[in-house]
Amino acid sequence: MDRRLFALFRDYRDDPVCVSILTNIQRYKEELLSYRNIKGSPLTTNLIEGLNSHLEARLTSLRAFQSVSYAKLWMNGYILKRRMTPWTGCTGKFKKLNGKRGVDLTKKQRVNIPTYF
Repeated sequence: MDRRLFALFRDYRDDPVCVSILTNIQRYKEELLSYRNIKGSPLTTNLIEGLNSHLEARLTSLRAFQSVSYAKLWMNGYILKRRMTPWTGCTGKFKKLNGKRGVDLTKKQRVNIPTYF
Protein backbone atom coordinates (compact mmCIF):
# COMPACT_ATOMS: atom_id res chain seq x y z
CA MET A 1 0.00 0.00 0.00
CA ASP A 2 2.86 2.36 0.79
CA ARG A 3 4.30 1.85 -2.70
CA ARG A 4 0.94 2.60 -4.31
CA LEU A 5 0.43 5.71 -2.21
CA PHE A 6 3.92 6.93 -3.07
CA ALA A 7 3.34 6.28 -6.78
CA LEU A 8 0.13 8.31 -6.64
CA PHE A 9 1.94 11.04 -4.74
CA ARG A 10 4.64 11.17 -7.43
CA ASP A 11 2.02 11.48 -10.16
CA TYR A 12 -0.13 14.10 -8.41
CA ARG A 13 2.30 16.02 -6.18
CA ASP A 14 1.39 19.30 -7.90
CA ASP A 15 -2.32 18.91 -7.13
CA PRO A 16 -3.01 20.12 -3.57
CA VAL A 17 -6.37 18.32 -3.35
CA CYS A 18 -4.80 14.98 -4.28
CA VAL A 19 -1.91 15.52 -1.89
CA SER A 20 -4.38 16.30 0.89
CA ILE A 21 -6.36 13.12 0.20
CA LEU A 22 -3.24 10.97 0.02
CA THR A 23 -1.99 12.51 3.27
CA ASN A 24 -5.28 11.65 5.00
CA ILE A 25 -5.14 8.08 3.67
CA GLN A 26 -1.61 7.72 5.01
CA ARG A 27 -2.60 9.27 8.35
CA TYR A 28 -5.52 6.86 8.84
CA LYS A 29 -3.95 3.85 7.13
CA GLU A 30 -3.93 1.80 10.33
CA GLU A 31 -7.67 2.30 10.79
CA LEU A 32 -8.44 1.73 7.12
CA LEU A 33 -6.64 -1.61 7.19
CA SER A 34 -7.72 -2.71 10.66
CA TYR A 35 -10.21 -5.19 9.16
CA ARG A 36 -7.23 -7.41 8.37
CA ASN A 37 -6.75 -8.06 12.10
CA ILE A 38 -10.38 -9.12 12.72
CA LYS A 39 -10.82 -12.88 12.66
CA GLY A 40 -13.43 -13.96 10.14
CA SER A 41 -13.72 -10.61 8.41
CA PRO A 42 -14.21 -10.91 4.64
CA LEU A 43 -11.11 -10.37 2.56
CA THR A 44 -13.02 -10.02 -0.70
CA THR A 45 -14.33 -6.72 -1.97
CA ASN A 46 -17.85 -7.95 -2.74
CA LEU A 47 -19.39 -6.10 0.21
CA ILE A 48 -17.28 -3.05 -0.52
CA GLU A 49 -18.21 -3.15 -4.21
CA GLY A 50 -21.87 -3.27 -3.28
CA LEU A 51 -21.46 -0.17 -1.13
CA ASN A 52 -19.37 1.50 -3.82
CA SER A 53 -22.00 0.97 -6.51
CA HIS A 54 -24.64 2.42 -4.20
CA LEU A 55 -22.40 5.40 -3.49
CA GLU A 56 -21.54 5.82 -7.17
CA ALA A 57 -25.23 6.06 -8.04
CA ARG A 58 -25.63 8.80 -5.47
CA LEU A 59 -22.49 10.68 -6.49
CA THR A 60 -23.83 11.43 -9.95
CA SER A 61 -25.98 14.11 -8.31
CA LEU A 62 -22.97 15.79 -6.66
CA ARG A 63 -22.54 18.01 -9.69
CA ALA A 64 -25.71 19.79 -8.64
CA PHE A 65 -24.25 21.10 -5.37
CA GLN A 66 -23.63 24.83 -5.15
CA SER A 67 -20.16 24.45 -3.65
CA VAL A 68 -17.58 21.92 -2.54
CA SER A 69 -18.48 22.58 1.10
CA TYR A 70 -22.09 21.51 0.46
CA ALA A 71 -20.85 18.36 -1.29
CA LYS A 72 -18.57 17.57 1.67
CA LEU A 73 -21.43 18.10 4.10
CA TRP A 74 -23.64 15.73 2.09
CA MET A 75 -20.87 13.12 1.88
CA ASN A 76 -20.25 13.27 5.63
CA GLY A 77 -23.97 12.82 6.28
CA TYR A 78 -24.14 9.92 3.82
CA ILE A 79 -21.23 8.10 5.46
CA LEU A 80 -22.64 8.78 8.93
CA LYS A 81 -26.00 7.37 7.85
CA ARG A 82 -24.39 4.24 6.35
CA ARG A 83 -22.27 3.59 9.46
CA MET A 84 -25.10 4.23 11.95
CA THR A 85 -27.90 2.27 10.25
CA PRO A 86 -28.27 -1.40 11.28
CA TRP A 87 -27.71 -3.99 8.57
CA THR A 88 -30.79 -5.89 7.43
CA GLY A 89 -30.00 -7.88 4.29
CA CYS A 90 -27.10 -10.08 5.38
CA THR A 91 -27.35 -13.76 4.46
CA GLY A 92 -25.23 -16.87 4.80
CA LYS A 93 -22.34 -16.65 7.20
CA PHE A 94 -22.97 -12.90 7.60
CA LYS A 95 -26.57 -13.38 8.82
CA LYS A 96 -25.39 -12.76 12.39
CA LEU A 97 -24.70 -9.13 11.38
CA ASN A 98 -28.39 -8.34 10.82
CA GLY A 99 -29.53 -5.71 13.32
CA LYS A 100 -25.95 -4.59 14.09
CA ARG A 101 -24.40 -1.31 13.03
CA GLY A 102 -21.04 -1.17 11.30
CA VAL A 103 -19.79 1.44 13.73
CA ASP A 104 -20.54 -0.81 16.73
CA LEU A 105 -18.38 -3.58 15.31
CA THR A 106 -15.34 -1.37 14.78
CA LYS A 107 -15.42 1.12 17.66
CA LYS A 108 -13.46 0.77 20.86
CA GLN A 109 -15.52 -0.76 23.67
CA ARG A 110 -15.12 2.17 26.06
CA VAL A 111 -16.46 4.67 23.51
CA ASN A 112 -20.19 5.45 23.59
CA ILE A 113 -21.61 6.65 20.29
CA PRO A 114 -24.97 8.45 20.34
CA THR A 115 -27.77 7.26 18.07
CA TYR A 116 -28.43 9.73 15.26
CA PHE A 117 -30.86 7.76 13.11
